[in-house]
Formats: sequence, structure tokens, C-alpha cells
Amino acid sequence: MSAQGAGTAQDLGNGLVVAAHGRHCMVETADGRQVLCLTRGKKSDIVVGDRVHWQPAGDEGVVERVAERRNLLYRQDEWKTKSFAANLDQLLILVAVEPMYAETQLTRALIAAEQAGIPTMIVLNKTDLPGVDAARERLAPYRAMGIAVHELSLKADGGSAAQALLMPLLADRATLVLGPSGMGKSTLINLMVPAAEAQVGEISKALNTGRHTTTSTR
Repeated sequence: MSAQGAGTAQDLGNGLVVAAHGRHCMVETADGRQVLCLTRGKKSDIVVGDRVHWQPAGDEGVVERVAERRNLLYRQDEWKTKSFAANLDQLLILVAVEPMYAETQLTRALIAAEQAGIPTMIVLNKTDLPGVDAARERLAPYRAMGIAVHELSLKADGGSAAQALLMPLLADRATLVLGPSGMGKSTLINLMVPAAEAQVGEISKALNTGRHTTTSTR
């Protein structure tokens, strides 16, 4: 039996959910270990950012309960509700000059964050492309509403300027990066957390999702 499944007193306690898929989740312990856990019952509403109490079970673990959430970002329509993450300090919505993003998606994300009481910023990527003026014009109403809008090009100059802009905005804050495909989410995350791609690959393998890294909630 491995150390994380030994059931000793120090193994019991709170952990942070860093990945979730179905009834499986990856829980990070206070000492930085990551333990693959199952939830009790046939259905789970655990999301990334949840604080949980878990117990060892063999080489894995079992989540016994979820601590009270500060907030929960979710999207609801007439058919279903999709939860994204909990206990967030802020939401970063990433859009780009190209490909063109859907205004409806941006608006829905802003409304969901407002309902959950989560501060939000919009980041416009690929500002080195010719259509930047039109993209700025599309975002002007959001600036007028008081929403912070930042501009950058994640791949320009090796990302150094983008990193300098983002670092003070993201430091010590639990941030969810949300945006349509092609906006640069993976580029942003790998720029700010260089080991993220390898870590996500290992977590995805453990969860057995078989999905692209940016399609699962993390």
C-alpha cells in the first residue's frame, strides 16, 4: 500500500480539487501531493476549486464532503446547468482579434460572473494583427460599463510583454481563464505556468478522459 493510501492521521484532512471529470477528481493536499479521488454516490457536483475532506482508500481516495463555497461560476439554460469552478477570486475572459468571438458567449460569461459576485476582466489577445481597431471598437461598450479590458499579444517577443502585464493581475489570485477555442488559453496558461502542459497531461491520463487539455475543467 502506498503512503497516500495508508490511512494515517496525517493523510486525513482538507484538499483542493485541481481537476474533475465525472465521479473522479484530483485532490491536491496541503503538502503538495496530488491524489486521485472518487466521490460517493452515482453523481458528483464537485468542481475545480472546491475544498474537500477526503479519506485514503487503497492507492486512491474518497471525497467525504465538500466545504462551503465562497462562490460558484455556472451557466444555466432551459435544458441544463454547467458548473465551471468554485471559490474564485476573479474571472479572466480571453478573446482575440482573430478568430472573431461571439458577443453572446461573452455576455453570458459576464452575466454569470456578476450573478456569482466574481470580479471579471477581459483580455484581448493577438493585438499585433490588422483587425485590432475593429476588435477594440467591439469591446468599447464593456469598457464603458467599467469592466477592465487589457490588450496583449501572447506570442510577441516570446511573451515577455504579456507576462509582465499579466503577472501583477494574476499573482496570488484564484483565476479561471474562460474563452472560445482559438483565443490562446493554452498559450496563456503555459506562459504563466511553464510546467502546466506536462502537469495537465499527467492529470488527464489519471482521470482517463482522453480529451484535449483545454476541454476539461481544471
